Amino acid sequence: MRPTSPPTAREVHDLGDAVGRIAGIAARSLHESFPNLDLERLVETFTRDSAIEFIGRRYLAAIEQGKTPAEAAGDAGTALIRAWSAARLEARALIDSQKTATV
Repeated sequence: MRPTSPPTAREVHDLGDAVGRIAGIAARSLHESFPNLDLERLVETFTRDSAIEFIGRRYLAAIEQGKTPAEAAGDAGTALIRAWSAARLEARALIDSQKTATV
């Protein structure tokens, strides 16, 4: 996207397409690695507004750094999975500490 002018309709469409593909690929990748994870719930999680914004920011930042669209998509998808994993681990630790505190 051109930094000094508003994005064209095509650029907005292309960004939306890239973000949607990244979310879908990340969800499928996690599901394939961990079949116990529900694919529909992963897609739902990765297509929430906060996730879409996260993916878009990471993707555009990588493009601005001179990476190819494929490299930028890989960076954004990897960052999404890492952030999701960290959030899951944090939630699990909180649940475990609450169980320990009540015992």
